[in-house]
Amino acid sequence: MLPNIVLIGFMGCGKSSVGRRLAGLTGHRFLDTDDLVTQAEGCSIPEIFALGGEEAFRAVESTVLDGLVGIAGVVLATGGGAILRESNREALHRIGVVAWLDADPDILFERATRSNRRPLLQTADPRKSFDELLADRRAIYEASADFRLDSTGIDHDAAAKRILEQAMKCRPAGN
Repeated sequence: MLPNIVLIGFMGCGKSSVGRRLAGLTGHRFLDTDDLVTQAEGCSIPEIFALGGEEAFRAVESTVLDGLVGIAGVVLATGGGAILRESNREALHRIGVVAWLDADPDILFERATRSNRRPLLQTADPRKSFDELLADRRAIYEASADFRLDSTGIDHDAAAKRILEQAMKCRPAGN
């Protein structure tokens, strides 16, 4: 049996796009914590932030992650800040192999700002906010991941294949 695979990484790294392809390769079900949070709350992420702030969003995110522990056959794309809580990092490892999807910061920024759905970038200086958040989180991603994949310059299909290869090395099939 293939292990569950959990994708972590900063906004714009391609967790959802790569995760869907990875699910296709493995036959696992694709789940996205942001989608699960919006389903649980019945409103969008920007609305959750507007009503209760980041803390309210993180609380629901933690509940969602706890609910995924013990479920087999999933590829999980997490929100960029899911790793901020120690309890979430522990849950992610109980869910599956944790892969850090990374890319060059300029590429991440360009991807992250393609839409205005990123509440943490709704500031007077989005690039400054982006750079500060990335600097704050980079060491947490590194410490939280079983392995890192730099996806700069490779397409989503190639990234999915490489993640699957690495994940199989982390935990033998059936464990």
